[in-house]
Amino acid sequence: MKQRTKYGIDAPRVVRAYIVFGVLLALPALIDLTWPGSTLIPAPWRIGAALFAALLLAWAAVMLRSSLVGKMRVRDRLVDALALSGEERVLDAGCGLGLALIGCAEKLTTGKAIGIDLWAAHLSDNNPDAAWANAVMEGVADRVEVETGDITWLPFADAAFDAVISMTVIHNIPSQKARDQAVREIIRVLKPGGRIAIFDLLHTARYAEILRQAGLTVESLGCDLLWLWPCRSLLARKPEAGFQAIRRPSGTEVFSW
Repeated sequence: MKQRTKYGIDAPRVVRAYIVFGVLLALPALIDLTWPGSTLIPAPWRIGAALFAALLLAWAAVMLRSSLVGKMRVRDRLVDALALSGEERVLDAGCGLGLALIGCAEKLTTGKAIGIDLWAAHLSDNNPDAAWANAVMEGVADRVEVETGDITWLPFADAAFDAVISMTVIHNIPSQKARDQAVREIIRVLKPGGRIAIFDLLHTARYAEILRQAGLTVESLGCDLLWLWPCRSLLARKPEAGFQAIRRPSGTEVFSW
């Protein structure tokens, strides 16, 4: 029997907290329903606690569905938008457990999908061994590489990739300056004629601005309400010719997030 790939739950600590507090708040009402009059908590308080518990548990359910179902659909949309022929070299900037990385690798034949991440385990239990294990389980390990690195200072040459994908990553970088630098780094490592697909919760209007300032054309791939946030997907194309290469300014700080 084939093992099931595990792409993790986004903000797992938050989801666990909602579930735990939701259950604890619901207990007085459940106890009173089972054994009427057995609690000393006033009825208005029990009702209020039960309503708040329902809200927390519903929010946890939305977050779980967004991570397990909604994000898969967005991944498929972004990978399709890259229109990979199979021979490309693709970068997943902030690959996490490999959802987008593996989605791209499945479209490749002689190409290679490279994932890079700082492995912030508190975000989605990310770690490189788990990402690699998912690639093995999906049968694409021969087309995948996993590296450790900062997307604000990518360890790759200019124009090293035919396509770049990034999902729910850049918003985790704390400052606008560093987020802008991450987008510029993604542009720098993209070949002329290449495509960039980005999906994120916040700051997508700013990403689009940076991409257009660099001479790329940008279009929206749509909005999704995941994790109760209006999330947006972007597709950018770098011109085939006449593109002024982006250079790193000397002395640029490396940002860790």
